Amino acid sequence: MGVLTRAKNRRLDLEERLADWISSLPDGVLGDIVSLLPTKDGARTQVLSSHSAGSSILASNISHILSAHPGPCHRFVMPRRYVEYPSRRTLDGWLRSPLLDNLQELDFNNSLLLPSVHRLSSTLCVARFGACRFADGNDASPLQLPLLKQLTLFAVEISESSLHALLAGCPVLESLLLLHNSGFRRLQIVSSSLRSVGVDSGGLCGIRLQQLDIDNAPCLERLLYFGRTEMNISVISAPRLAILGKLFDGFPRLQFGATVFQGATIVSMSVVVSSVKVLAIYDVNLCLDALINLLKCFPHLQKLYIEIKRVWGKDWCTYRKLDIGLRKIVLRNYRGNK
Repeated sequence: MGVLTRAKNRRLDLEERLADWISSLPDGVLGDIVSLLPTKDGARTQVLSSHSAGSSILASNISHILSAHPGPCHRFVMPRRYVEYPSRRTLDGWLRSPLLDNLQELDFNNSLLLPSVHRLSSTLCVARFGACRFADGNDASPLQLPLLKQLTLFAVEISESSLHALLAGCPVLESLLLLHNSGFRRLQIVSSSLRSVGVDSGGLCGIRLQQLDIDNAPCLERLLYFGRTEMNISVISAPRLAILGKLFDGFPRLQFGATVFQGATIVSMSVVVSSVKVLAIYDVNLCLDALINLLKCFPHLQKLYIEIKRVWGKDWCTYRKLDIGLRKIVLRNYRGNK
């Protein structure tokens, strides 16, 4: 066992030194290396991807890789930083490269969604659109993504009608993540395939998301809220919802039929939420009685994650003795200590 451990350590040390050496190479040399690798090996080379993510890149290197690589390519990540920002023609040329004919994963970062993205829509399974604007109006045709399972919109400007049209064009979508976006106030979820939805209340300026309605999501299992501002969430039909959070101190306003929460505080309780098994609450002032009342709304809860600003009541230390049916309670104070 000791011999095997030493051999493994030597191998890991050699890999780390090799990674450091490769990551110090100029971008042009890295581009030549990637162009000679099989696509799956190039995608797995973390030292190359981390180097590209952390430094500015020459657009000519990307063009060289796309023209020299034998293909096929299954994943294409557009850099976020360039030595000199590429022209619209260059960006369009990348997306029209024959190397991307059967592309499955796209990470698109540009100021405006290019029409050439549409040619990739029939094969994409995973897509992330960042820091770009979706054109609106009669001249803008929505993306039709029949195979897409994961969609992320990050710092995107998109109208409410365009967003709903985009989602309607994703009939097998399973995961939707919306962060720091603008241009829409309301999102209505009607999907027979979605299993996970994560949202925040949008960017710091412009029109922000204020209302999320889960009208009909029979397969939804995770509903995740990452915002720190007010938002209304209404869950009308999500019978398999098992993971819910984070509920903050005062927001979001969360409604399950006639049962209403204002953050982690119960406003009214008419029916219990029996499907939820994992609940996360964060940044709250909490007393033991309030916790017990909250747990009454989730009778089948198995795991509870709590991060608190302040605990009220001398009897809080007895929470571990409560017979509340939980398999696990994780309690952290405001500084992150258990």
